[in-house]
Amino acid sequence: MQNKLNLFYFCFLMSAYIFLLDYLHRILKNHTAHACDGETLSIRCPTRTSVAVVSAFYGRRVPSPYLLMSECQDRRECQIPVVSPVFGQDPCPETSKYIIVSYKCKPVPSRG
Repeated sequence: MQNKLNLFYFCFLMSAYIFLLDYLHRILKNHTAHACDGETLSIRCPTRTSVAVVSAFYGRRVPSPYLLMSECQDRRECQIPVVSPVFGQDPCPETSKYIIVSYKCKPVPSRG
């Protein structure tokens, strides 16, 4: 009888573990958002998750994660206009630009 009970608990724990891994994989996968000059970049995560910026590039692949982190980090959604003044001095004023953001939607800790 004890062996059957141990096997039951083992199977229960394994199925819970697999469920948790599947959930984390779906929630923590990388997402990508992009927008061109004059558009608005929109990022949105599912309920009970928030944005975690992995990387951001504006212009022609110039790293620029700081604005995205200050505006989007730990929020469920954010919108940023893609215009040069928002990102600082424009080193190439005659060149069209774009923004590409890689982010994750991380679970928000529950409030107890």
